Amino acid sequence: MSADLDALDLKILTHLLRDGRAPAQQVADSVGLSRPAVADRIARLERDGVIRGHTVVVEPKALGRAITAFVAARGQTLDAKRKKAFDALMKMDEVVEAHTVAGDDCFLIKVRTDSITSLNELVSKLTAPPLSLATRTTIVMQTHCEKVGGITLGEK
Repeated sequence: MSADLDALDLKILTHLLRDGRAPAQQVADSVGLSRPAVADRIARLERDGVIRGHTVVVEPKALGRAITAFVAARGQTLDAKRKKAFDALMKMDEVVEAHTVAGDDCFLIKVRTDSITSLNELVSKLTAPPLSLATRTTIVMQTHCEKVGGITLGEK
């Protein structure tokens, strides 16, 4: 989806990406508009699907999720039974992101687990029937950059 965003929309989004809980008046002060004008723009951005939601960002380790890993998976096309099993697995709390990708693999899945044992259990569900996917797991040793929401604006 591509939206027609003007310079003020981008300034509002930049402010909200830095502080999603900022009151409309604070955003208005930073972008040079009135509070009602900013509130209207934010409502439009939400309606148009540019702003998909508001969330709290929790430190994974605070919830006991000390292990971050990426699981590359490949295999046969998912028929109805395998698709149902895959979708159920993707709803697990440990699955943070899942993408269909081009190249040798079919899926790239980011997971956060409490232990290597639980990571192994999750991977085992991918490799066991009915999915029977081949996997390659990469465990994160250190995170240098993680942009919450997947994007930042105005930074070079």
